[in-house]
Amino acid sequence: MSFLVSPSALGVAALGALGYFLRQRYIDGCRVELITSDAKTSAIVRQTDTEGAVTLRDILFTTCPSLTDPELARMVPTPYLATGLMQTIYATLRIRLRDASSDIEYARELLTMEDGATVSLDWYPGIKGEGPVALVMSGVGGSSQEHHLRALAKGLAESSPTGLRVAVVNHRGTARTPITSARPYDSGFTDDFRAAVMHVRRRNPQSKLAGIGFSMGANILTKYIGEEGSACVLACAVCVCCPFDISVSGAAMNKSNLLNNYVFQPAVMSTLMRAIKRAQHLALDPKWNIDHEKVRNAKRLWELEEQLLVKIGGYKDLNDYYVNASCTNYVDKIDIPYLAINSLDDRITPPHGIPMDKFKDNPNMALALVPHGGHLG
Repeated sequence: MSFLVSPSALGVAALGALGYFLRQRYIDGCRVELITSDAKTSAIVRQTDTEGAVTLRDILFTTCPSLTDPELARMVPTPYLATGLMQTIYATLRIRLRDASSDIEYARELLTMEDGATVSLDWYPGIKGEGPVALVMSGVGGSSQEHHLRALAKGLAESSPTGLRVAVVNHRGTARTPITSARPYDSGFTDDFRAAVMHVRRRNPQSKLAGIGFSMGANILTKYIGEEGSACVLACAVCVCCPFDISVSGAAMNKSNLLNNYVFQPAVMSTLMRAIKRAQHLALDPKWNIDHEKVRNAKRLWELEEQLLVKIGGYKDLNDYYVNASCTNYVDKIDIPYLAINSLDDRITPPHGIPMDKFKDNPNMALALVPHGGHLG
């Protein structure tokens, strides 16, 4: 007795096996892991007569299925961009892209800081309004002009039923903001963002304010929230690809590899060097003891940090700057609902720099970890 199997049946079986493999190894391997305090200790966000006490964990599990639902909480990368390296390169190369998701025009507002520096706020859809405001910061060398910030601004504003406005807080010297102070921003410099928050609060005393940070901007935002503690006027915050420990991300960013040598370092350095050239008309404080030749010839980010940020900030050395700039030292004092989103294959802000245990210990915090995504990919 013989058994014959038709070619079509073999094809169906092969496709079924392939589908099972893809789901097991690809789709199910892309699940989001949420790290937060347990249901009993999660911070109470609001309390009403109908709902009772509503915690941060309650909100995440009831209104954020993309982070908590077993079937939906996945970040599945595009098949032809399946690695963190490829996703990071792709995101970096399309940083200036203009498409239907990012075709917006900002309204600009200029603020003067205590040291005479100028910081710009780029508003969308406009400066005036009565709804909530999201204050957004980009990463190092970035600004409101980056594709993901423009897309975020458009998506938040146009999907909000309450008239939400977005204000991108540009780091001094970026986004064609006039350079009126010789002091640059750095990874732990929170004064400009603090001034921007207080300005927006004075203008919008009844509006809820939220903070959103990307990469280095996420570190500044997180550090600011921790510094403010219970006095923080932000209602909540979301941080994407936050480095937390600058010494870890600094080592990763300055390592010699394909991503850093040909994509990340050239992109960041070209932006920073343009800002330095634009600031040539400003006199530097002699006590900073800046070596101008080393600044002009710098090829890596750490060289600029060592020659400018360390000396201007009064740090002992590069490591001292990294330690003091790191927001990981401030997360224990976060007293507002705070969500961080990080990818495990991020080569710019590696996961071993994330203070995982602190997300379990602080009831105001939650961390969403995705296996893939690279850096802002």
